[in-house]
Amino acid sequence: MTEPMERRTCGPRAGWGGPCRPARAVAAALALLVASGPVDAGSSLEATEDLRRAVTADGVFRHLETFQAIADRNGGHRAAGSAGYDQSAAYVAQRLRAAGYEVEFQAFDFPYFEELAAPTLAAETKAGGAPEIGAVRTLAYSGSGQVTASLQPVDLGMAPGEPPGPSTSGCEAADFEGFEPGRIALIRRGTCTFQTKVENAAAAGAAGVVIFNHGLGEAVGPFRGRLAEPADIPAVGVDYASGERLFAATRAGPVEVRLTVEARSGWRATRNVIAELPRRQEPEGDELETILVGAHLDGVAAGPGLNDNASGAAVVLETALQLAALGIVPDHRIRFAFWGAEEVGLVGSRHYVDSLSAAERKRIVAVLNFDMLGSPNYGRYVYDGDGSGGDSRRPPPGSAAIERVFLDYFEAVGLAAAPTDIRAGSDHLPFAAAGIAIGGLYAGSLETKTDEQAALFGGIAGRPHDPCYHRACDTVESISRRAIDELSDAAAHAILTLALKPATGA
Repeated sequence: MTEPMERRTCGPRAGWGGPCRPARAVAAALALLVASGPVDAGSSLEATEDLRRAVTADGVFRHLETFQAIADRNGGHRAAGSAGYDQSAAYVAQRLRAAGYEVEFQAFDFPYFEELAAPTLAAETKAGGAPEIGAVRTLAYSGSGQVTASLQPVDLGMAPGEPPGPSTSGCEAADFEGFEPGRIALIRRGTCTFQTKVENAAAAGAAGVVIFNHGLGEAVGPFRGRLAEPADIPAVGVDYASGERLFAATRAGPVEVRLTVEARSGWRATRNVIAELPRRQEPEGDELETILVGAHLDGVAAGPGLNDNASGAAVVLETALQLAALGIVPDHRIRFAFWGAEEVGLVGSRHYVDSLSAAERKRIVAVLNFDMLGSPNYGRYVYDGDGSGGDSRRPPPGSAAIERVFLDYFEAVGLAAAPTDIRAGSDHLPFAAAGIAIGGLYAGSLETKTDEQAALFGGIAGRPHDPCYHRACDTVESISRRAIDELSDAAAHAILTLALKPATGA
């Protein structure tokens, strides 16, 4: 799972950005699921019983153990662009092809970044003073190098008495009027992207960039930011107080700064894995609608990424294999996707959505995303499809019906579940931005489990759902077998329920 994305608007009320599509295009295929109240629990469970029995925790764990072994022999990780990822994709493709699936590798390029050493930043005034600087963080995709140059503030908007808050500093080329090439730009965080600020600084001839937090609310400390593309100059982030001290020093006289970033960045190739079972007879025209089931296959370089997200990929893979083994041919087409480069900005799923024609997008009536299903201190969280969970963004039409399939299932089997905000950064977001109905499951990450959540799901209040998130300890040993057992059943049920066309008038 990667970082949250920014909200945009679509139509007369807050919603998802991107092309706005008529509600009927998505809702029609799901309407009968909600037309007359909740889906009948008994008949729904009966229809998916064979698949749920076939998708077992043991089956999922066999895939997890394979992904662990792949990481172990490839430097301890399965990050996009690495041999560990390539071997994970090959394993998934091999298992699917053996089960009868038609498998496609969809290649694309993504920006990569590797920090080789911690950044350094030191400042000295002409009078010999040294403004105190706190923790320094390299912006992902920063340029690399060592620079010693004068520091020059850029439109900081910090007049005496002006309160802290997001700033337009560096957002316009005009902000750099009078900037002397070869200097290091001091910029305040806010309003526009880090990419925009750094690009404008580079265009003005800056030799490096220091961005400090804007100081409002929780945005006061050091931060880890990300550029959209690799930069040519070093760029780092510092806390608000350090920025204030540096700015104050420049007002008293020249300040010389020594900035060092040691990193590698550029572009690498990777691929998505897309699979479908061939059908004996295709309907005429485009009547056959598609349920797209996905999970990201890559992890971070810090560890093997077994919960994030071999757990989701293993559940999706095992469900696909058991569907084929049982000979189930649903009314809708089910397409399985294993996304690459999710951890560096949802690149694989974005590439896939961008590659679709308007007609192809229209045929995808639901997208199910499974990211982190084996958290050791887990919860049973369902993507909030109707906005009742407090998400400020309106999910695409049809998402509420998907949420209800999951919630009705958990209620029918006597397990508590709760909605989770769909703002979390994962591969459902590009589809939501395209107006496609989305849903999914999530077992929790670094969020501290509350007393209420512990009462609902068990586990330990006051501790993270997954303390090994993006760490070397995210191994197969950290996965909760109970979480996998419960959530894989829910996933299998929802996938098949949505793929079985409801009878007219149900």
